[in-house]
Amino acid sequence: MKQHDLLILGGAANTGWHLVQHARRQGLRVACMVRAGRDTQALAAAGVTILHGDAFNLNDCQNAIAAAGAPLLISLLGGKNAEGRRVDEIGNINAINAAQQASHACRFVLLTSLGCDEQWPRLSPAAQAALGEALQAKTRAEQHLRRSQLDWLIVRPGGLTHQAATGHYVIEDETTNAQDSCDYLPRADAAQALLALALRTDNRRKVITVLGKK
Repeated sequence: MKQHDLLILGGAANTGWHLVQHARRQGLRVACMVRAGRDTQALAAAGVTILHGDAFNLNDCQNAIAAAGAPLLISLLGGKNAEGRRVDEIGNINAINAAQQASHACRFVLLTSLGCDEQWPRLSPAAQAALGEALQAKTRAEQHLRRSQLDWLIVRPGGLTHQAATGHYVIEDETTNAQDSCDYLPRADAAQALLALALRTDNRRKVITVLGKK
């Protein structure tokens, strides 16, 4: 079995693809679980091991975690599949359960969103109406992870844009309020923060928010 440093769920596009690039630039050995039919040419060209699987299937999650053999798992699963099923809850819960059942110790980092759980009141009524279904699903995944025995970290970015990376972001955790921040940031910056936080060892079982810098 080939060993990897990092297994990514949801790495084929958007923030996940930026995460792949950051990880490979740091020399990390990366595997990605990708649904059948997704374009994986860019991932393969980046030197990523492709593991085909669907997060709606617990066995696929178990097989990917076993095949990767990675001590670090980062899930960016979100959105709906072609049938309209939302993966934010079911897929992430499957991945969490699979990680708990793995034969090797696994740190589980879950990317969700600003506004989950106790942060709901921070959102405007318009944002609550637009994002409510997704945030509720992500919150249930967060709660499942919190109840697990895993070494876990939850990262909640602000609103993600496709703007060019700035190389700057602001961190807010349970004890620190962010200063000079804004609620939006480029996906590339969010991915940079996500990887840096995931690789640290002093933030186990914490919830950390990543915001843009004014």
